[in-house]
Formats: sequence, structure tokens, C-alpha cells
Amino acid sequence: MKTVMMILHLLNGDVAKVPVALAIGEWCSDKVDEHTQFIENPNYQDGNGEVWIHKKYKGKIVWAHYCMTKDEKHFVHYNDGKKIK
Repeated sequence: MKTVMMILHLLNGDVAKVPVALAIGEWCSDKVDEHTQFIENPNYQDGNGEVWIHKKYKGKIVWAHYCMTKDEKHFVHYNDGKKIK
């Protein structure tokens, strides 16, 4: 297991920093999927320019996500089992 920070940029301007543990062979996006939900956009209608679905974290829309080392000096996408320098 490798503990990393999952960083979620929310549409309202907030940034959520969530510590998560990546098992060997696990991707950052696997943890994002575990901690977020897809919710249908009630304002969506065909052709109105709205997106059909939103990814949400604690009820807020996520517009960007990535993982970093706990000290936030290196990006982490995948746990290959090797130690980060």
C-alpha cells in the first residue's frame, strides 16, 4: 500500500485533499471512482448545452482530479510497488 493525497478541484472553487491508500496495481482514478459519484444533471435537455451527468464529491461538482505524494511534490498515477524518490 502507498498512501497518497487525492486532490479534487470542485466547481465552486474549493479544493478537497483526501488521503487514500493505493494497493499495488491500483490507479489514482480507481480511488477517485470510489470517493465520487456520477449524478444526472436535472437541467440537461437535448441540445441545451448542459452536460448530461456530473461527477460529485460530497454533493459538489468535481471538474479536475489527480493524486500526489503526501508531501505534494510528485504526481502519482499508479502504484507499481516501487518507492518514490
